[in-house]
Amino acid sequence: MRVIMLDNHDSFAYNLVDLFTTLGHEVDVYRNSAPAETFKRALEPTDAERAVGIRPLLCLSPGPGHPRTSGCLMEMVRWAIESDVPTLGICLGFQAMVEACGGTVDRVPAIHGKTWTVNLTNDGVKHPGFAHLVDARRESDTALTIDVARYHSLGTRELPSDLVALASTSESIVMAAAHRTSPMVGVQFHPESILTPQGPSMMNALIAYLTRQPQASESAVVTADSTHPCESHSNSAHTPASETPMASEFFASPNVSDHRPSHFSLGRHS
Repeated sequence: MRVIMLDNHDSFAYNLVDLFTTLGHEVDVYRNSAPAETFKRALEPTDAERAVGIRPLLCLSPGPGHPRTSGCLMEMVRWAIESDVPTLGICLGFQAMVEACGGTVDRVPAIHGKTWTVNLTNDGVKHPGFAHLVDARRESDTALTIDVARYHSLGTRELPSDLVALASTSESIVMAAAHRTSPMVGVQFHPESILTPQGPSMMNALIAYLTRQPQASESAVVTADSTHPCESHSNSAHTPASETPMASEFFASPNVSDHRPSHFSLGRHS
């Protein structure tokens, strides 16, 4: 599967690149300062992709600031909805989905670099991206929780009608949502972080759902789990707030030259 990543000038994007490539996908990265037409061209299916009925996945990366001030991000989200482009939004990318559909993203209590237990909604429990986390032996599919990495100070408690909530905190801050009619899912948390223990399996399931393709092999997901970014900090998930490391200590190095996977390419635009 070919992934086109819209990089919102954030080092976390390259941890996503690692995870995508570990799961067997090819990734082309373009920054949000590139014209929207650059992304649209990159997202055109190749002849080989058309022959088997697939199209590339658009990934909207995390990033600083507000989605409305993030280059071509908002334009690309609206175009992706109109064009039914498979799209996965993460953190800022999720917030862009909310704004593009008519919702509002505003300040929420800042949570930086902590594992947080969130609740899957009834829709989340049934969603293909999360259903595999449900213990089939349970008699009830309510109140299922997952542990995820939070690193944000913007968010939303109320979704526009085009989006359905899949997960939220106990304070009603939405942590995941899906578009009702387009192949688009967003998560407020960081699945690429080791602080999201089931991040690789979530990503694997979400990619398969969005692209209507088979999931990566179990061995690929296990490998992704075992090589999750910042493995050396695996014991920091329960660090007291006063001792919580900075983001750079939770996530892998963004140095592209030292960190570039075999199927990674840095997109260029004129």
